[in-house]
Amino acid sequence: MENIEITVCSDLDYDNLIAEIKIDNVFVGIVTNEPNEPLKFEMPHGPISSITVELDTYFKAINDAKSELLK
Repeated sequence: MENIEITVCSDLDYDNLIAEIKIDNVFVGIVTNEPNEPLKFEMPHGPISSITVELDTYFKAINDAKSELLK
């Protein structure tokens, strides 16, 4: 299984904290929890690194980020 890293932090573009997701040291996106919005997953814009990960790892990373954000 690939290495998943979740970092909960603030960003000036968001009202609430966000959870950044890296898989094998590659940034893959963020989970946001903005007021009056459902939880969302956002992928980076522009050129991104081309990596291949197991689908279960990808879903686990998003769920882990959601859990960390909602603590």
